[in-house]
Amino acid sequence: MSDINFSSIYDGVTLAVHAAFPAAHVYGGNVRQGIKPGDFNVIMPSAGHVKQVGRRYLRTPTLDVIYYPATGMGDCYQTADILVRVLESITTPEGDLIHCTSCEWSVDDGVLHVLVGYDHYTYTPLEQELMETLDIEMEG
Repeated sequence: MSDINFSSIYDGVTLAVHAAFPAAHVYGGNVRQGIKPGDFNVIMPSAGHVKQVGRRYLRTPTLDVIYYPATGMGDCYQTADILVRVLESITTPEGDLIHCTSCEWSVDDGVLHVLVGYDHYTYTPLEQELMETLDIEMEG
């Protein structure tokens, strides 16, 4: 297993959305113009990094997969059903399989928001500080 980071989880989500909806454009971040009905925008509105016991850390990235429907509320419901299944488990570009720990969707102002969390633990190995070499000179 490779070092899982926030960027690799983000990339895994965007790759999963693109694979499930190949005709749609999948944007990332702040898009000022150009989004059309049927397109997606993926953002990471929050992420946590909390120290646990020893060198373990709990990381809690949450991603918002935003869908701009082409045909109204029915399109939102159908897309939400597909996204919930597609985002249940993602594969990062490094090949790691990560399971979703929370998933919630809502429709706000006619736009679908699917909030998914991929909580996981990381371990940071302790870097050892080696002592300098001591030269002993003996007379005798």
